[in-house]
This record gives sequence, C-alpha cells and structure tokens, in this order.
Amino acid sequence: MTRSTFLGCLLAALTLGGLAVAGDHSSQRDGYRRPKQLAVPADAPEVWKSECSSCHMLYAPGLLPAGAWQRQMDSLSEHYGSNASLAPEEEQAIRDFLLRASAGNRLPVEGKVGSGEPPRITGTRWFQRKHHEIGAAKFQREAVGGPHNCVACHRDAERGDFDEDRVKIPR
Repeated sequence: MTRSTFLGCLLAALTLGGLAVAGDHSSQRDGYRRPKQLAVPADAPEVWKSECSSCHMLYAPGLLPAGAWQRQMDSLSEHYGSNASLAPEEEQAIRDFLLRASAGNRLPVEGKVGSGEPPRITGTRWFQRKHHEIGAAKFQREAVGGPHNCVACHRDAERGDFDEDRVKIPR
C-alpha cells in the first residue's frame, strides 16, 4: 500500500467515524437516540415565551418531533385538562415556530396515540431511558413536582441544556 493510499484510507475512516459520532449525541440503545437541536432558537417569538410559560416551563421544541407539536397545537382547548386556546394569530405564530424549531427531531411521535391526549415528553423512550434510575419518590418530592418539571433538576432546561454533568436533584 502506498503512503498516499494509506493516508486516503485513514482520512476516510476518520471522516466516517466522526460522522457517526457527530450524529449520536448520546449513547445509543435499542436504536434510539437523543433528540437533536435541543437549544432554543434565539428568534423564539415572545408570544411562545409568554403564553406557554404562563402555565409551565418552556419546553425546548427539539424535545418532540414536529408531528407531536402539531398534535399539541391542535388540542389547545383540551391541553392536559386546561383550556389553553389562543387568538388565531398567536396560535399560528407559536405553531409555525414549534414546527420549524423541531424539524431536526426525526423521531416518531410517541405516546398514547389515539387516546385523545397529546403526546408527552415524559412518555418518550428517550426520556424514560434517561430517567430509568430515578425512582418515583424523587419525582414526587415537593421541590421536584413531577417528571414534567425539568427545570427542578436541569437548571438550564428551558434553553435546551440537559447536560447530565449539571443535574442536581433537589431534596
């Protein structure tokens, strides 16, 4: 093998290996990867920030695929037991943002499909795999408030930062 052939093969191997690592943002198990593009875009509309955060934390759009956000927006009148209906122009601005910002998440829409309830981030295989060691008692702590309250343990969750090295579970 000539030196140039060897270097070409080495470069190809490093490039392909780098692509595999770059596409897998966390360890892969059962063919399931962490959603990509969790950072909240800088151009997130104020209406999304104000309306959605008036009842719960701002969930990074990349946590669910576009189809799941579509279902969320289609069911605002029955949003987990509350009427979260919005003016048509506000609803459209939020819908457009969520669909655009979640486009990188190519995972399937999961959850109780057909149950009439919108998909839950806490019901995704990714969430369950990442939290499998957290017992129900920890989620029920008053300072945590449930598995839906990401910011209780992930301080920068609303910016899409779920770095495991910065998790702090409140007592």
